[in-house]
Amino acid sequence: MEWHQMCSRRLVLFTFLLVFLPAYANASWTKYESSNFIVYSDYADKSVKKKIERLERFKATLNKLLSIPEAAGRVPFEIYWFKNRREFRKYTEDFDTAGFFLDRLGSPVMVVGPGYGDEVLFHEYIHFLTRRLGSFKYPRWYDEGIAEFYSTMEFKGGDAIVGAVPDIRKSWLQHRPKVKLSELLEHGYQSRGSQFTARFYASSWLLVHRLILGYMNNMPDYNDGLRDYLKRYTEGEKGAEVFMASIGADEADLQSELSHYARKRNLKLGSMKAPKVAVQIQAARLDKAEALNAMVRLALAKNDWKYAEELLRDDEATLDTEGRAVLAIIEGHGNEVPGSEVVLIEALEASSELSGAASNFLGHALFDLAEKPGASSEQNLIDAVNYLMQAREQGQLHGEARMLVEALWSLGREEEAIAEIVRLIQSNPASIATNMLAGEYMIKARALDEAKYFLRKVVNWSHSESQVKYAEKLLAKLDSIIAVTEAP
Repeated sequence: MEWHQMCSRRLVLFTFLLVFLPAYANASWTKYESSNFIVYSDYADKSVKKKIERLERFKATLNKLLSIPEAAGRVPFEIYWFKNRREFRKYTEDFDTAGFFLDRLGSPVMVVGPGYGDEVLFHEYIHFLTRRLGSFKYPRWYDEGIAEFYSTMEFKGGDAIVGAVPDIRKSWLQHRPKVKLSELLEHGYQSRGSQFTARFYASSWLLVHRLILGYMNNMPDYNDGLRDYLKRYTEGEKGAEVFMASIGADEADLQSELSHYARKRNLKLGSMKAPKVAVQIQAARLDKAEALNAMVRLALAKNDWKYAEELLRDDEATLDTEGRAVLAIIEGHGNEVPGSEVVLIEALEASSELSGAASNFLGHALFDLAEKPGASSEQNLIDAVNYLMQAREQGQLHGEARMLVEALWSLGREEEAIAEIVRLIQSNPASIATNMLAGEYMIKARALDEAKYFLRKVVNWSHSESQVKYAEKLLAKLDSIIAVTEAP
């Protein structure tokens, strides 16, 4: 074979491997743990540790700035930071997405793509705080604008500086058209492609910056008006007219003012003393099976069972107990009656090497099996509860926390089910999913005032139309129950 032919064939083979081998097979993934964050990444060790240190300091500064009790923000927080762009894109349908946040029972998940600095991490973490740690419901422009506002926090000496223009927004602010104020306030965010998204984010940052720091740049102070507007918005008063009345400004004048504000070259920024933080980080290199498991867990957090199965089938012969437990769930999903998953479940139950995550997914598989005709429903539920509780004890009860509650309730162990809900609320009071679960089961427990409390949080915090509608439907059901109860 001639040399050039050999090189050509090797190049084809190499290209094939790059395209078809899973990214985790070629990358070294490491798990890092600090006081507040669990980070999975294939970046260099030094880079990840520096980022975690900045994130811990960012969190401590926000706690101080926003008067957030330390206990309220101490939630297990998982971050996946990808260096491999191709693998990152497997987890998002939006090509322009730099990162995203997932609300999950037990602990939230943040995913960040390659090539981005601290701004994306800070932006997504602010979403966790502003959408959830408080009693306000925020309009989309404010939710994104405040996340952009704090995303550029810098630490200089002992100070934290906030309010700098995000790098990716500079061109939009100075040279490109912004979203009109009336449209921003009246209609909020309606996806119309990447160009509109970029305009929306830039315009949201501009308005938030003007409202919060405008007084430092020789303009009227609108901070009190902003607080009044957010209160009114939470109570259901929306639109440009409400906003203008709250801040006491004319819409045309404010639009002109914002155009001028966007062209300012030297906006004054906010600053405060940043707390000193001693950060301890533990790192553990993941082997191939552990890296695969981490990628599968992320796919499941997004409810992407198709990609989870694709990952598992690629390495089916070498799966550990966690991987086989997830495969049992997947095979069970394909059968209306007990089928091939039973063999996997029985082998897992006989294993003495179940990790916490394996117990979690085995409990899920048994819960699914209990719902099928011809299966031993009660015994499978009992076994599911036992495995899910084992996972909980090891801190590995993920989205399956809902199944634990449902299984306990179905078995008539209602007090234990409520106790599990209380544990979830105490562990992550900021979770919309947890508050929804609490609202649903407080109705079942006839604790109507408590149900209303949790469901109103969902309505206030969620940006999901379907989630809000479901919570409102349950609130209407509550009103009907109360009306019947109070009828003479």
